Amino acid sequence: MAVDIDALLKEKKDLFNDYLTTYLSSIGVDSGVYRAFAYSLCAGGKRIRPILTMLACEAMGGKDRDALPAGLAIEMIHTFSLIHDDLPALDNDTLRRGRPTCHAQFGEATAILAGDALIFQALSLLCSSFYSDEVKVDLCCTISDVCGFRGLVQGEYEDVMAEGAQLDLVQIEDIYRKKTSRLFELCMYAGGRIVSDDAARISSLRTYGTYLGLAYQAIDDILDVTTSDTTLGKTSGKDLLQDKATVVKAIGIDRARAWAVASTEKALKSIEGSDLKKQTELRDLAQWMLKRVM
Repeated sequence: MAVDIDALLKEKKDLFNDYLTTYLSSIGVDSGVYRAFAYSLCAGGKRIRPILTMLACEAMGGKDRDALPAGLAIEMIHTFSLIHDDLPALDNDTLRRGRPTCHAQFGEATAILAGDALIFQALSLLCSSFYSDEVKVDLCCTISDVCGFRGLVQGEYEDVMAEGAQLDLVQIEDIYRKKTSRLFELCMYAGGRIVSDDAARISSLRTYGTYLGLAYQAIDDILDVTTSDTTLGKTSGKDLLQDKATVVKAIGIDRARAWAVASTEKALKSIEGSDLKKQTELRDLAQWMLKRVM
């Protein structure tokens, strides 16, 4: 049975945003760094990563609220990456989620420190959560691996270094995996791990995250050349201006759409036939993402 995906996304997003507001109120201090990272955390966005974390938790038999600390920690990591990605030394952007970027609002030095603070705040949040000690250690280790030189940071580095270069699809997919897919994998892993250590089912969730992340990045790159700043919430056309290595540059928009479709199908195949709950929701979420460029 199909679900009302828009209603589901709003329900999960509202739940997360309420939790975020409460959390920020509990740690609020008179600090420029705090104000800067709170500004970026509260900027909005689709909240796809915490929603995925909640759905993964429910897929393993848990409750969506159980996943909120992990979902917020991951959103902090994601927000750190956006703050730093927008800096003059990297993508040099002044618009994010429909409002001025962190450095445009608070200055470059404060933005750098706000991004740094979010990494450690994410670990602090997990360590002070109600999760078991074993789960806390596991999630902290996994976040550190996902964000380091084998994942997000390395992917961002390779993305910057590839500007102006002619990369093939294999090389671009490798960048996509590091800078986007690994964080999606983390969402699915964290949500599932909160509930269980069932390796087989968690592996299915992680594979779903891998391919959903690839599709998501391809969709984002397609939208960069097909939509306006207002629709995108950030400066459109930046990939072309900076000669970024994207799937669109490598194979064109039509084939990029087909590649996003194929990645989405692989994501859905990974959970097909499993005994995971919430398969309909995970399927409809993936298809909802894809419809943005179809």
